[in-house]
Amino acid sequence: MEIDSTVDTIVEEREELMVSANGGFSTRRKAHFLKPTAISSTGKISELPQASVFPKPFIYDLKDLSEKVSFKGWRRPTQKWKTWVHSMHAKHRALWEKVGIYQAVMSSRYDIKQDKQLLLCFAEKWCPETNTMMFPWGEVTITLEDVMVCGGFSVLGQSVLSPLKCKQLVEVEERLNKGRKEATRGNCEKSTPRAWMDYFMGTGNELEHEAFLSLWLSSFVFVCSTSLTYIGSHVFPIAIHLARGNRVALAPAVLSSIYRDLNLIKDGFFGSVVAQTNELVNLYAPFQLVQVWVWERFPGLRPTPKPISPGEPRIARWNRLKGNVTDVKLAMESAGRSFQWRPYVIEIDGWSLPKFYGDKEQHVLIDSCVHLDEEIHSFARCLRGSELVGLGSVEQYVPHRVSMQFGMDQDLPGCFARCNGNPDMAWRNYSRPIRDAVLYVPPRLFESDVTSQYLDWWKQSVAAHCGAIKPILKRPRSSKKHHVSGREKVCKGNSSKEKEDKEVEAGDLVQEDTEDRLTLRELLICAKHKSVNTVTSGASESPLGAQSQPCSTKEVEALAETEANTTRCAVNMESSDEAKKYETLDNIFNRLSVGECKNMPMITAVTDKEDVEKAEYEPKQDDNVTENGNPIRESKGSDTDDVKSKPGLKDGGQSIDTTNLFTLSLELETRICRLEKRFAKLKK
Repeated sequence: MEIDSTVDTIVEEREELMVSANGGFSTRRKAHFLKPTAISSTGKISELPQASVFPKPFIYDLKDLSEKVSFKGWRRPTQKWKTWVHSMHAKHRALWEKVGIYQAVMSSRYDIKQDKQLLLCFAEKWCPETNTMMFPWGEVTITLEDVMVCGGFSVLGQSVLSPLKCKQLVEVEERLNKGRKEATRGNCEKSTPRAWMDYFMGTGNELEHEAFLSLWLSSFVFVCSTSLTYIGSHVFPIAIHLARGNRVALAPAVLSSIYRDLNLIKDGFFGSVVAQTNELVNLYAPFQLVQVWVWERFPGLRPTPKPISPGEPRIARWNRLKGNVTDVKLAMESAGRSFQWRPYVIEIDGWSLPKFYGDKEQHVLIDSCVHLDEEIHSFARCLRGSELVGLGSVEQYVPHRVSMQFGMDQDLPGCFARCNGNPDMAWRNYSRPIRDAVLYVPPRLFESDVTSQYLDWWKQSVAAHCGAIKPILKRPRSSKKHHVSGREKVCKGNSSKEKEDKEVEAGDLVQEDTEDRLTLRELLICAKHKSVNTVTSGASESPLGAQSQPCSTKEVEALAETEANTTRCAVNMESSDEAKKYETLDNIFNRLSVGECKNMPMITAVTDKEDVEKAEYEPKQDDNVTENGNPIRESKGSDTDDVKSKPGLKDGGQSIDTTNLFTLSLELETRICRLEKRFAKLKK
């Protein structure tokens, strides 16, 4: 892919109306943007993909999902490995600094504790189309700068796919393969890292340095399924190049593997078939860098960092620390103002600031005849969009979408041309020379802004998402807190009668779900104002002939006491046996007088077929129910007289209408069964 030198520059400078990303007053000033912007390119905006940017609300348990993922590339250092690092450090420190791996090798001695749920929360926000994370407050990502500063990997050098062209180097590779076989034979086992160290470590072998770098690359940088059990030969060419003093660009390959595995998590756990598989997902990228990235940039999610000694890598701040945030999602979603756009510009004891984190802005002259400072050149590579070539992966890199992470201003992002996954073309694109006449480097404490059109565009994108999910969120809800039935049908869109008829069949679960949301008192009162259908085991339904009469004050009190007893019964259901449940029901009915039981409305028993058998009964048809010859609806006087005129069984009155009592008993038993099922689900 040929690049036009007239447009292939990194930074664009122009006057724009700028505003803080958090809103506020706008100011016209000279701003610096990373290209391509919508203005600098074809004018076409790289829009936010709604499906990936703002996914549907996540309803799965992160703890369960964390058991389905294994971070194979997240390796803990052994004491023997630390000893070997210390031994080789004394001999080869100068060479490691020359090829840009000193900080990376020394970082392998530290243990970063895994927080799988934290990583899965951020993976949910990942957008495979842009290789960025989308939050309501902005777009961010892990960049080459993060891999370079936190991981200690170099962005400069030759490709990790560079072959061994010299015959002498090819012979070294053959000797390493031979050593792997001999290490296996000597220990009667596979050439594990331990067997490899036993064979090469401290033996004075002339290939000890190559063997050391091979183990480091295989176990901590480019882990694969085969290198989990033995040293992978796929890293031998890289180790040989480094040992011979040839710099290799490890940072783009490491970042490519991280992007690849984030895409794998997104597709596997948060895609259209989310959490449908019970298979274990193995990830081989060094995900400890992602967790360190989160801790560096989200103050509310990180533990208190440790102080580091001069010369220690920055990752030592997080050695053996654990986070203790209870609600990661809440802290993550509300981190707009606390997010650290440039955490590495802050001075900390024991860590030296690179040259590109200066107190004043820099305008670096780019001259092909003058050697560009290595640190400035590295920063320039971090600023330029490109393709990241890894071992088996090629991923796009779009820093212009997250310009504020580099101290630049943010404009509407332009479209980025891809190389269609061709590693050779992708590497030529990545390693092309810098064509800026003057490279702008912002001051480290500069507060970046966004253009007014970018802020409007972002708000419209978020508003479009809110509009898309509005029909779902506007479903009618009860004012009471309740557990949502797992079998409840959700009807999206309008709630017209035709649509409801299509979504809900006869004998559906809507009535059951509605009743579950009501207290017993609400359910009984609702039944007084409408005819209640009795669900029978036959083919037809017959409406109740007699409508219930208004309750007296005593009856309302009795209903309230019934509700309280039912609630207490439900709360203690987990520790109660079946006999106690029915004993509680008997106590409820014994508290009601005969008249109260007769005036109790008959409730439709809508239950699960497997729990309670549908009851068939014939309701009383006479509207004027009498007791002792007097119609109940015509009874007058005080509430006390009303109760006294309704003798119970103990008073020698008439026998109770057993149909009414049976109906209420069945309904209460049904409600208790539903509560039992919900408690069982919550207990799992």
